[in-house]
Amino acid sequence: MMEQVLFVDACMRGDVSRTRTLCQAFLAQYTALRPQCQVLHRDLTGASLPVLTGPLTQQRDQWVREGEDSPLLAPAREVAGADLILIGAPYWDLTFPAALKVYLEWASTLGLTFAYTPEGEQVGLSRARHLIFVTTAGGPIGTLNLGYDYLKAWGAMVGISSTHCITAEQLDILGADVEAILAQAKQKTASLAARLAEKR
Repeated sequence: MMEQVLFVDACMRGDVSRTRTLCQAFLAQYTALRPQCQVLHRDLTGASLPVLTGPLTQQRDQWVREGEDSPLLAPAREVAGADLILIGAPYWDLTFPAALKVYLEWASTLGLTFAYTPEGEQVGLSRARHLIFVTTAGGPIGTLNLGYDYLKAWGAMVGISSTHCITAEQLDILGADVEAILAQAKQKTASLAARLAEKR
C-alpha cells in the first residue's frame, strides 16, 4: 500500500504564509527521501466545513452506523488512512485558527478514528505513526503553546503516539532578524523530515 502523507493546511494567509513555507520545506525534504509517498493536501483556508452542531453530530453518527458515506466524513477518513500527518497553522489567540478546530472535530468520529473496547477503553484507529505541527508567531509563544498541547492529546485519542512541533517565534518584533529565524526553523523542519523518513 502506498504511503499516505496528509497535509492539513490551516495557513490562513495562503501563499504568503510563513507557516506554509515551513510546511513546504518539510514536504520537500520528506518526499525527496520517500518519492513513492502520496501527499494529500487538505486546504482549510476557505473554511468550507460547517461547524459541527448537535444535529450534525447525530447525522454523522448515523452515517457511520449505517455504513453510508458523505463528503463530511472525509476528514475522519483522511486521518484514519494517513501514515503521517503534517498540520500547519499560525499561532492565533493562543492556539490556532477556528477552521482547524472544525476539521479536527469532524475528524474525531467514533467508528472511524477511534472506538471503545467492550471494557470501555478508548482506542485510536488512525494508522499514522507521527503527527507534526508547524506554527509561526509574531510574538513569543513560550509555555503557552496551547494548540500543540491540544494536538498531542487529540493525536493520542486517534492513536498517534509520536508528535513533534516546529515553531518560528517573534517574527513581528521590531528589530527581529526574520530571515534568520525562518532559516533556523527551516533547518529544523528539514532535519525532522529526514529523521522521520529514515525511520519508516
